[in-house]
Amino acid sequence: MARSTAAHTDVEDVATPSPGRGSARTEQIARAAANLFQELGYQNVSIDQIGAAVGLTGPAVYRHFKGKHGILVHALMSQVRLVDELNARADQNGSTAQEQLDLFLEGLADLTANGDEATLWRREQRHLEPAEREQFRGHFAANQHRIAAKIRAANPAIDAHKAELLGFAVLAVYSNTPDIRGSLSAERLMEIQSALAKSILGCNLPAPDPDAGSAPRPVPRQPAGRRERIIDASAKLFDERGFYDVRIDDIAKASEMSVATLYQHVTGKAQVLRAVLERGAEGLLYVTADALALATTPDEVLDALIRTYVRQALGIHGRIMHILSTDLLYLSDEEQSALRETQREYVAEWIAAICALSDELATSDARALAQAVIGVVTDVAQTPQLRERPGLAGELTVLARAMALPPSRVPK
Repeated sequence: MARSTAAHTDVEDVATPSPGRGSARTEQIARAAANLFQELGYQNVSIDQIGAAVGLTGPAVYRHFKGKHGILVHALMSQVRLVDELNARADQNGSTAQEQLDLFLEGLADLTANGDEATLWRREQRHLEPAEREQFRGHFAANQHRIAAKIRAANPAIDAHKAELLGFAVLAVYSNTPDIRGSLSAERLMEIQSALAKSILGCNLPAPDPDAGSAPRPVPRQPAGRRERIIDASAKLFDERGFYDVRIDDIAKASEMSVATLYQHVTGKAQVLRAVLERGAEGLLYVTADALALATTPDEVLDALIRTYVRQALGIHGRIMHILSTDLLYLSDEEQSALRETQREYVAEWIAAICALSDELATSDARALAQAVIGVVTDVAQTPQLRERPGLAGELTVLARAMALPPSRVPK
């Protein structure tokens, strides 16, 4: 879809600091704000907090930016420029297609492992205006096409259809860096990222079955119970618009009840968010335990974990995994801690399965591989154009196993 000149200009205006305002100070503010947005969530950060992070008062920040929104757009544009520069350097310094691809991926690894550049775009893009969001999605799409082209240039045997998914999966590894990091040093994290990228690029994706269709679309229905209707409607709204931008009136309307009736079942929006996330986290543990009860070997355990998570990610509850990664920060510290503990219980199953099949890996390495698999599968499942791929579940199953077991490529 073509963008209008006016819309493009608006984005550039808000992303570009005013002339003569001191670019070094402007970049310092943007960097500090990006760190706060990544740590606390965009809606939890005030202009006063941003100013304090760089030794300024809140009002002094307005000498450099029109407001918090302008800082967010500037920070995102900075990330776009960094990736563009990485690509240009890789093309300039690489003498072969493979070298250019390797240099580009090494640059992404350094950028994300040492700078945590990934979180901001994945979580906070929904706070952009429609024209801005369209522009930034255009940049992300360009990166997808760029890496897919590099993959095909380095290995012409890979067709465009497979390169699309492999390229997205590689980018998703780097955009999930904060979850993958754990206790790893930046150096070890980059080694794991490199191993994952090689495993993905070397993955022999299955050809789609001629009769295979795309992931089934859930049939729209209203749960019979009122509380279930509230949870179901809220999950849809939070996934589409984000927790902060959904009002209690919106939930009541989508649940087909009055606000007064809704308050008979919940105390407020935060309680609904907690119920949605608890449903997803505890439900995943439940269906996983059911699948593991039939697994008798380490291989079967890993296969059961992969199969179950792929099914969940592509099913109706896949959106909860997305909400968990974007809106958990808007719950209280105690509620966040409880949900993260449930997440750790689930990831522990993956760690045990990976270590049982590869005893040369440290627990921290196995955790990183598990988080990478979960992040990539989640991101693919939440991307509309990829969900339409025939046989996607089979592709994700093969891709996940390749990522979970790359010990020969992970240096000790």
